[in-house]
Amino acid sequence: MIIEENEFDKQIEDLLNKEKTARLANNLVETLKITKQIAKLCFDTKQYSKFNELIVQLSKKRGQPKKAQIELVQMAMVELKTLPINQKLEMIDAIMKVCEKKIYLEVEYARCVLMLTQYKEDDNQIADAAKILQEVQVETYGSMDKREKLEFILYQMKIMIKKLDYVRLYIISKKIEPKNIEDDNIADLKIIYYSFLVIYYRHENNYKETAHAYSKILESLHKNRQLEATKVDFNFRIDYNTILENYAMYTILSQYSEEKEKQLQSIVSTYKYGLEALPNLQQLIQAFLGTELISTSPQSHNIQAAEIFDENIENNKQRYIDFRRQLIHHNLRIFQIYYDSVYLNRITELIGISTQELEEEICLMMDQKLLKCKIDRILGIVDYQLKKNENDVLQEWGDNVNKVLNLIDLTSNLIKREEELFL
Repeated sequence: MIIEENEFDKQIEDLLNKEKTARLANNLVETLKITKQIAKLCFDTKQYSKFNELIVQLSKKRGQPKKAQIELVQMAMVELKTLPINQKLEMIDAIMKVCEKKIYLEVEYARCVLMLTQYKEDDNQIADAAKILQEVQVETYGSMDKREKLEFILYQMKIMIKKLDYVRLYIISKKIEPKNIEDDNIADLKIIYYSFLVIYYRHENNYKETAHAYSKILESLHKNRQLEATKVDFNFRIDYNTILENYAMYTILSQYSEEKEKQLQSIVSTYKYGLEALPNLQQLIQAFLGTELISTSPQSHNIQAAEIFDENIENNKQRYIDFRRQLIHHNLRIFQIYYDSVYLNRITELIGISTQELEEEICLMMDQKLLKCKIDRILGIVDYQLKKNENDVLQEWGDNVNKVLNLIDLTSNLIKREEELFL
């Protein structure tokens, strides 16, 4: 549809006059009809710059109905899909000006921000993209669909990872309540969410939380193996065996506790068939659950090919060191089970580490309250039988007296019962 410039301006002016008359007369139907005609005329003649100017102008008119603004913005959102990048960016800017700080246009505003950010990301302007995104609080938008809202927050997390802003990444992750993604209809988004958390906790060397995030991914994959097709950025592999291996390995790397032991037992019982495809990992878990000494050399466990030691993943060398440390700590706990005291050189001989390293690890475990012992450097002995203070001795004596009295009371009751039966 070709119209001369003067004729186009004349038609626009005529429609604006009609729009003003209808708006001031509070004629909603006529106002909507005319605003749509203005937009359609601009689109048909490809006068996009004029439309950008008019949409902002019309939105600021006194008494402009919300419905008219919504209709204009929605027509513009449809037209956006057909425009080349430069004209698209100009129209996005105009739409955002119209939508800004208006609750009834919050969803359209968020969508425009997302499109603008994706362009910035493609153009490698990550800092600008992050700055634009972090100003949008979609978690407060009541009119936005749950899935779309989650996708937006996940995109915010993705941009923060690309920017290497891990503090803001953690803050944004708290916008999503874990219970809100426990839904099979959005299981793919749950996997992406916990994948991003893995990246964060892996950066922080927080092995316990990393293992927890992997456990949530594995939980979804265990229910539905088709979710392995979920696409995650940053070369994050969504493969059942890899996720199972990482879950187990990060659990092993975490500091010893009863909870850790229960988790390892749970892995063995819940993912029994999955572990059959990973025999080296299965043997390693059984070794940590056992009460025997194990080799402190990581290579002897044939687990070097595990993803956690991959050179392309940050902090891989630190994880290797911490894995060896957990092997040493396991052995030191085993000594506590079987010995009241033991020579340092005997321990170093059995587990293959230096005396200096042994002392350092014992001190570390004592500091973490994982071991109760005392090192006698003169005699070269580790004494697990610590001298008890007066309060501990008195408490133990009191407990023993209570046990004896309870036994006497129980015995007296049993004797009385027998007498009543036979006398």
